[in-house]
Amino acid sequence: MSEERGTFHGAGKSTLWTSLLNKYPNQIGLIQLDDYFKKKELIPQYNGFNNWDHPEALHLDQLYQDLLHFQQGKSVWIDTKNELLNPKFKETKKHISVEFSPKPIMLVEGYLVLHDSKIRKLFETSIWLDIDQTKSWERRTHFKKDGYLEKVMLPMNEKFVKPSKQYAEHIIDVTDMKKEIVFEQVENILGLEIPE
Repeated sequence: MSEERGTFHGAGKSTLWTSLLNKYPNQIGLIQLDDYFKKKELIPQYNGFNNWDHPEALHLDQLYQDLLHFQQGKSVWIDTKNELLNPKFKETKKHISVEFSPKPIMLVEGYLVLHDSKIRKLFETSIWLDIDQTKSWERRTHFKKDGYLEKVMLPMNEKFVKPSKQYAEHIIDVTDMKKEIVFEQVENILGLEIPE
């Protein structure tokens, strides 16, 4: 099982994993941490905001159980917003229930999956996409308007995300790297073979 996380938001995680999923649909399954957010009314508060960047904003226990089921060869149903499986999400803002079946490689993508010790023990390897903070912030313009980026995202990144970098087996600095090169490096790490 593999996981990947940039030091900051905007490292290109979702783009990378979606590209891998498209190229290797029979070999790769993709689980995204975004599908495990709690309902808005259960999200913890910080500096006057809903704190979507705190571990308590996520159903990490449910993710752990789902990953155990995959290891046992069982399928699980997940309410997902994955753009490939739920192409109308941007219009409807509604998750749809989809059956996820285990694949030879199950990728787990998200900013806090290495934070949880139970979850990270399930991974065979982990990949951390590192990116310069300035470039990352440039990609997160929609968070700049209300101050969420400075008042919540940055302190949560310092408190929870950056410390989990120590648990990553592979660290790739993607700051000035073309996405094709990143893709190739990850293919090599995962030992993927071009489908016939």
